[in-house]
Amino acid sequence: MGRKERSNIVRIEKATRSSKRKYTNSLQDLARESIPGEWNTEIIEYPATVPVGAEFELLQDVLASSDNVFYKPRRRREYRVDSSNLKRWQLYAENYIDWVGYSQTNGLSHHIQDFDILFDDKENNE
Repeated sequence: MGRKERSNIVRIEKATRSSKRKYTNSLQDLARESIPGEWNTEIIEYPATVPVGAEFELLQDVLASSDNVFYKPRRRREYRVDSSNLKRWQLYAENYIDWVGYSQTNGLSHHIQDFDILFDDKENNE
């Protein structure tokens, strides 16, 4: 029995089709993952509080004793920061392409180094 004849053209077409699929999938993944999350900051302002009792008397005494001292009450601000919408790569890089390049350069695979599993103390000590 002889070898089965295979067409080189058919083999090349199959290879290009499979590489195109891989390339477009990776582009789609990059496009999906590269959409950044939002850093939500909410600023709540409260009116200025007026000192009461002994604090107010001391304040009036200081204001009356010198000409260059002024009392200017300020509004109190409270900042609420919500970073739950941020993607993991936003903590380390400005855009996703930089993060992918950093990961590839430092041998990171899915954001974990390959040998971390071997040297993990929790798994080895149990």
